[in-house]
Amino acid sequence: MARYLSGPTLPYGKWNGIPIYLTTILTALFVVGMIGTAILTAGKSTLLDAFIFDMPLYPAWSFWRLFTYPFVNPVDFFTPFTIFFFYWFCMGIETHLGRMVTTRLLLMLTLVPVVFGAICWWGLGWRTGAAGSMLLTSSLLVAFATLYPNTEAMGWIPFKWMAFACIFCGSLMLLAHQQWLQIFELWGSCLVAFLYIRHAKELEYDDHVSTISKIKDLFRRKPKFRVVPAPSNASFRETMDEPDSELDTLLDKISKSGIDSLTPKEKASLQKAREALIRKDQH
Repeated sequence: MARYLSGPTLPYGKWNGIPIYLTTILTALFVVGMIGTAILTAGKSTLLDAFIFDMPLYPAWSFWRLFTYPFVNPVDFFTPFTIFFFYWFCMGIETHLGRMVTTRLLLMLTLVPVVFGAICWWGLGWRTGAAGSMLLTSSLLVAFATLYPNTEAMGWIPFKWMAFACIFCGSLMLLAHQQWLQIFELWGSCLVAFLYIRHAKELEYDDHVSTISKIKDLFRRKPKFRVVPAPSNASFRETMDEPDSELDTLLDKISKSGIDSLTPKEKASLQKAREALIRKDQH
């Protein structure tokens, strides 16, 4: 595996030209889990129970089941679509907000059914369990829609409305079967996904504003102090730094849409302005 630039939104490396992200690894595990589930189910093996979450845990030290249950996907017509949508939504979040944000989000969403299951067992004495990635993928849809609310899915419907429709229909389906605990798990997972992505977006915005301020400081001319005889108000204003209006326009565009949004002509103007300011400071 070739190693190259790494960062919060960049892959671990490449394998045969394919970038390897955290999402790539997890998707491969979901495929392996789907195949393994089919084989063990066909063979009527009890080994599958060792990877499914169930309260109470038996044996009590089998804590790995808190994190392996999403990979035990009952194989049906919709299973490949569930894995595909997991890859789509999770990759969009990882490449935008970074690997650490995605990891924390996945851990929290995985633990939501565990928390509900523990509360039901210890508080009400209900035996509960969880298996499969449907709930995880549903909450990732909400996270993705929170990150890209007005982006249209397949050029048709904004993701925010798509997420609302899917959660609404899922809730009706669970309601029809009177699966009350699953309804609360669905809503709880979606709420966690929404709140965490909103929090991550606020942090990203603060960092972005700080970065833009640093860029503006780079292009802003430093004031030169000179002894002048009793300057008038007009001459005094001329000695102060006032960013060029065109440069301000370009920097505002960078702050809103990123430097890649500049046209080649605008990038050339930005570089020309920077070089002019540097030359002026050197004289």
